[in-house]
Amino acid sequence: MYAAIDAIEYLMSSVGGGAQDQEHRVLRQSLFHAYRDLVEVRAWDWYHSTDNISLPSSNKVISYKLPWGVSSVDAVALPTTGIVAEYVSPMEFERLINTAFRSLVHIVWTITPSISMPDRWEMRVFNGWAYDTSMTLTYRRRPRDLRFTGWEDQARCGTVTTDGVITHGTDTKFSKLMTGSLIRFSGDPAIHPESLAGMNGYADEALIYAVTSAGELSAWSPAAPLQYQNTKYIITDYLDISPQMYTALLSGAETWLARLTGKNIEGAMGIYGRDLRLAFERDSKAPISGRRDSRFGYYSYWYLRPGADNAGSGPGSSGSSGSTSGNTLDGGSSSSPGSLILDGGAPGSYP
Repeated sequence: MYAAIDAIEYLMSSVGGGAQDQEHRVLRQSLFHAYRDLVEVRAWDWYHSTDNISLPSSNKVISYKLPWGVSSVDAVALPTTGIVAEYVSPMEFERLINTAFRSLVHIVWTITPSISMPDRWEMRVFNGWAYDTSMTLTYRRRPRDLRFTGWEDQARCGTVTTDGVITHGTDTKFSKLMTGSLIRFSGDPAIHPESLAGMNGYADEALIYAVTSAGELSAWSPAAPLQYQNTKYIITDYLDISPQMYTALLSGAETWLARLTGKNIEGAMGIYGRDLRLAFERDSKAPISGRRDSRFGYYSYWYLRPGADNAGSGPGSSGSSGSTSGNTLDGGSSSSPGSLILDGGAPGSYP
């Protein structure tokens, strides 16, 4: 995974600085500002997420605290056919739940700032008809702010021993704030790990998911169980970006570095703009999304089961050649293509 220390080492190489130089503070600020700019400049596919909310029939008004970092809720879907959840403004929501006609409202929802947690949003749902169902929402999130670059004293003091799950430290200063960060092991009792571009690249890395005390934490690695004794380490925040965004982040950090040090930023801005455009062009997980063959009247993922003679010339039933019942879609036969039946309705009709 890309981590904050990787970007800091890149900036140190580009300016010829070191970890103890006065400008090291500027390097941190440059990375933090560039990271914030990059994640906000576009609705990146990387930050699309989903969540599920239960709607019990016993409670008509539900408040659900959205995960930290939600920047916008895009859509809400319900598994029950024929039920639509409609967005209303917070003001309209209050009017609906207090009106005498609230029993006529199916499901409406709105987004308001959380009262109990100032940095969170809250979804409020009015389940007027008391459906016993659930809601799936899609939203865009932002990553958590960077904190550890790997150069802080508490992120590299002492040595650690790990068995692949539990990491015990000697003279370490682990804290709860490190939950969600990366720990990298050098495999050497005297040398701290660097990025893979350095001369002493890290041997392994793991994601910290629990910190028990200043001398013990739990971390998970997708690799084989890690076994290291009394090794140097560093703890750094991972960069919650896609690989396509990484180069743009480095260019953005260089632009901020030039800005903070009073240098001409025109050249850096030009390179940053180029890298940002390339990142925009590659921001797609499904390159052919939105395109389909318009020669047919149905989508390719509609599977039409063939009739008795395996011809499958069209959807529907054909009497003895391919009967249809319930939710079955039957292709019929080559000699007698049938008609479409959905949910047990009459042939050729929609219930």
